[in-house]
Amino acid sequence: MMAWLRLALGNLRTNRRRTGITLLSLTVGVAGLVFLWAFIDGINAQMINNMTGYVTGDLKVHKRGFHDEREMNIALPQQWNLPQAVAETEGVTAAAPRLTGHALASLADQSRAMQVIGVDPAREKALTRLDRSLVAGRYLQSGNEILLGTGAAQAMEAEVGDELALVVQAADGSIGADRFTLVGVFETGVKRIDGQVAQVPLEAAQAVYALWGRVTEVAARVDDPDQLQSVIDRLQPQLQARQVEVLGWPELMPSLVQMVDFHNAVTYIVILVVFVVVAAGIVNTILMSVMERGREFGVMMAVGTSGSRIVQLVLLETALLALVGYALGLALGLAVTAYFASHGLDFTAYIKAMDTMPGLSGIVYPATSPDRWAIIGVVVIVVALLAAILPAWIASRHTPLEAMDAHRSATNRLRRIHSEVTSNRMVVIFAQMALRSVFRNPRRSLITASATAFGLAAYLFLYGFADGFFEQMIRNSTQQLSGHVQVMAKGHDVDLSPQLRIDNVSAQLTTLGDQPAVQAAAPRILLKGMVANPKTSQPMELVGVAPDQEQQVTQLARYMVEGRYVQTGGDGVVIGRKLADELGARLNDKLVVTVQQAGGDLASGAYPIRGIYRTGSDLFDSEYVFLNIAQARQLAEFAPDQASRIALRLQDRTQSTPLAGRLNGELADTQLMAQDWETLLPVVVQMIEMTQIDFYLILSVVFVVVAIGVMNTMVMSVMERTRELGVMLALGTRGSQLVLTILFEALFLALLGMVAGTVLGGLLVTWLNRSGIDLSAIAGSFETIPGITDKVYPVLIIDHVWLPSLLLFACSVLVALYPARRAARLDPVEAIRHG
Repeated sequence: MMAWLRLALGNLRTNRRRTGITLLSLTVGVAGLVFLWAFIDGINAQMINNMTGYVTGDLKVHKRGFHDEREMNIALPQQWNLPQAVAETEGVTAAAPRLTGHALASLADQSRAMQVIGVDPAREKALTRLDRSLVAGRYLQSGNEILLGTGAAQAMEAEVGDELALVVQAADGSIGADRFTLVGVFETGVKRIDGQVAQVPLEAAQAVYALWGRVTEVAARVDDPDQLQSVIDRLQPQLQARQVEVLGWPELMPSLVQMVDFHNAVTYIVILVVFVVVAAGIVNTILMSVMERGREFGVMMAVGTSGSRIVQLVLLETALLALVGYALGLALGLAVTAYFASHGLDFTAYIKAMDTMPGLSGIVYPATSPDRWAIIGVVVIVVALLAAILPAWIASRHTPLEAMDAHRSATNRLRRIHSEVTSNRMVVIFAQMALRSVFRNPRRSLITASATAFGLAAYLFLYGFADGFFEQMIRNSTQQLSGHVQVMAKGHDVDLSPQLRIDNVSAQLTTLGDQPAVQAAAPRILLKGMVANPKTSQPMELVGVAPDQEQQVTQLARYMVEGRYVQTGGDGVVIGRKLADELGARLNDKLVVTVQQAGGDLASGAYPIRGIYRTGSDLFDSEYVFLNIAQARQLAEFAPDQASRIALRLQDRTQSTPLAGRLNGELADTQLMAQDWETLLPVVVQMIEMTQIDFYLILSVVFVVVAIGVMNTMVMSVMERTRELGVMLALGTRGSQLVLTILFEALFLALLGMVAGTVLGGLLVTWLNRSGIDLSAIAGSFETIPGITDKVYPVLIIDHVWLPSLLLFACSVLVALYPARRAARLDPVEAIRHG
C-alpha cells in the first residue's frame, strides 16, 4: 500500500501545474461552502440569541392552556413561588416571573400598539439583557414606570420623563387604563423589539391588567442552550402536580423555528448546486489526467499491472487531491469566516427586510461549527471519488497497445495541418482546425463543455427560482393590500395619524381615474389600534374600504375562507385567519376595536365578524382588520368626503414609479403626495435586494469554480497535445497562430456548453413553472414574508439572466488564454521529445 501511496504522490508532484489547478478548484469550492454555511448559521444564531436574550428567555412555565388560548386569566398564583423552584433546577441559570399582555400606548395625539411585559426588575436583569441596551435614562425600579425601545419612542415622539397613557383589556374582560412615566429607552438593533416591546414593573402591570397576585409565566435561562430539552424534561415532572406546561423557545416561537428551517433548506439547495459544479470540475480534471497519461498507463499494464490496480491508483490520487483541497479550502473558508465574525457583515441598508426575520439586526456575524466542516469534508471526498470512477474505469479498459498509441494518431495529421496553415485563409483555417480538434476527441470536448453547461443551468435555475419568488411577493402584495400607487397627505407614510387626511375625496378620485395609466382608484381610512374580545387583545391596523371600488384595486375578496368580504352598508368586520386564531374568535363573534381620534381621544366600537380571509402571509393575516369606510369614518370622526389614502391600480405595474413622479409634480403645491409600490412596500423591495446580494455571492463562487474547471480542462488539453503542438511549431506555425487555434477551440466549446446549459436550465425552469416547487413542508417560515405562499413558480426574466450568461460565456473563452500562451512558448524540440 505504501508503494502505491508513494507512486500516487509522485504522480501528483510530477505535474505540479495540473495538481495546483485542481487543488485551486477544490479549495475555492470548499471555502465558498464553509463561508456560505457559516453566514446562514450566523443569521440563525443571531435570531435565536436576540429573541431569547432580549425577550423570551430559553423556556417558559405557563398555567396549562395559556399558550394555546392566550387568555390572561389562565395565570399562575405567585404564592406557588415557581421562580425559585425553576431556578433551583439543574441546568437553569436564572428564572423570573412575568406578566405579558398588549396595550395601546399614547402620548398627546400619537398612539402605538405595544406588547407590554411586566417584570421583576432585579430578577429580569439576570434573565435578559435589555438593561444593558439602554441608550437613554435608566432601567426600571418600581411604581408606574415604563421602558420603551427607540422605534416606539421615536414613533410617539417620546422622551425620558414623558408620561404615557396605556389602555389595556384586563384579565376580567374590562378596559383598564393608567399613566406611566418613561424612565428609559433601549436599542437592541432588532426593529421588531425596539418598536413593539415595552417593559413595566410587575406590580404596576398586575394593577392595570387586574391580575393581582398572579403572573402569566415564569421565564428562565439555561446554562447550555444545547441541553434545553434535558432541562425541560427535568422540570416537567417536578411541576406536573401544579397543572403547568414547560415550553422551550422552539414551541414558544414556531415562526422562528420555521425561518431557521427555511434558511437551512436554502442552504442545502445552494450546497447541492455548488457540489454539482465542483463534481463536474473533478470529473473534468481526472479524465483529462487519464487521457494525458495514456502512455504511462500503457507501460504499466505492459509490465503486468492489472486494470484494477490502475483504478486504485486513480482513486488514490483523487482521494489525496480531495483531502488536500478540502484542508486548504477549510483553512481559507475559516479565515474569511473569522474575519467577518469579528467585523460583521453590514446589512443596515436592508433593515426593513430584516423585519421579516424575527430577532435579526442589521449586522450579521457568521458562525461556524465542526459538524458543518465534517459534513462538507465527507461530501467533498465522496463526490470526488464518485467523480473519478468513470475516468478510472476508462483507463483500466484500454489495452497496453491502445494506451501507448494514444498520442501517435496526432502525428498522422501534421502534414495536412502544415499545408493548411500556409494558405491565405488563415483565420478560417485555424477555426476549422479548432473545430476539428473539438470533434476529434468528443469525450474531452463533452466534459469541457459540461462545465459551462452545468454552470449556466445552475444560474438559470437559481435565477428562475429567485425571480419566481420575487414576482410572487410583488404580485400578491400589490393585489392583496397596497395597489400600485397610493395618494396620501404628506407625512402619512411615517405616521398613520388621524389628523392627516385627504379632503374632497370624490373630486380626487375623478381626477386620478382620468390618468391614462390608472385602471381603478379606491379611497381608504387607515388607523392604528387594538382589537379585543373577552379573552384577549391584539394590536392591529384598521382599514376602512369602499367595497365596490376596493375590489377593482385589490383582490383580497378572493382569499375569503369563511363568511363574506366587506359589504356596502354592512355592519361588521373582516379579519385574517391568523388573527382569528390568536383571538380565539369565530364568525359572528363580536370584537371591540379601539383607535385614537384626531383630537387624541380614544374611541371604541363593537363589530361582529362577518368574514375571515387567509392569504398565507402572517403579515396580512394577523395585522389587518377591514370594515366599511362609512363605519371607519364614524369611528375616527372623519367627514363623509374625507379619507386617509387613495389606492390606485395601474394597467402596467412598471409604470408605477413614472406615474408617482408625475403626480408628485402636479401635487407639489398641495398637502398631498404620491408613492409607488416600491416605496409603499420597502420590506418587499429590500428583501429582493438583500436576497440578490446573497445570490451574487453564491454566483460568484460558482463562477470561480466553473472558470477554474474550464481553465483546468484547457490546460489538460494542451498538455495532452504537447507533441502535436511541438511538431506544428517545428513546421513553421507561429505562436500567435497556436493561440488563435486554442481560443477558437475554447469558443466552440463555450458555445456548445451555452447551448446545452440553456436547453437544460430552460427545460427545468419551464417544467417547474408549470408544476411549481412545493414548499409546504416549510410553509410556516414564509408567514413573515409578505405575499409568499407555500408554492413557488420559477420564471425566467431575460433582462435578469442575459448578463450572467454573457459573463459565463466570456469567462469560458478568456480562461483559455493561459494555456494558449503556454502552448505558444513551447520549445519544439523539447515538446516532440517529451510530449
